[in-house]
Amino acid sequence: MGDFSRQNADALERLLESRRRDLHGVDQDVRQRREFAMAAIEGYTALLREPIVPAPSRRLIRYCFKLVFPDGRWSIDEKQLPAAPQEGDVLDFAGYGDWRIQCSQRVDVKPAGKAPREFFVCAPAV
Repeated sequence: MGDFSRQNADALERLLESRRRDLHGVDQDVRQRREFAMAAIEGYTALLREPIVPAPSRRLIRYCFKLVFPDGRWSIDEKQLPAAPQEGDVLDFAGYGDWRIQCSQRVDVKPAGKAPREFFVCAPAV
C-alpha cells in the first residue's frame, strides 16, 4: 500500500534546509535551541524513510474494491490486507495493474437488518 511518508520526509528536509540558512544571523542561545529542534526533526524524517513492514502476527482482513475503468465499466475485486486502506493508497490487482483508492462507498444489502457492505472505489493509478 502506498503512503505519504516519502513525500512528508521530502517536505521536512526542504524546510530544514531553509531553516539552516536562516541560522547565520541568530544569537548563540537561540541558535543552539533551533539546532537541537532541527536534529529532532531530522531523526523523525529518518523514521519516515524506513520501510513499513506489517507485523507478522496481524490477521489479514478481506476488503472489497470497485475498480472503475476510464470508459465507465467497473469490476469488483477483493483483497486481504493487514489494515483498512485509505484514500490515496495504491494497490496492485493481479491482471489489472495499480489502482488508486478514491473514496469508499457503502451499499445496503438485503435482507434488511444486515450490515451494509463497504467498497473502496478505485481508479487506475497513472
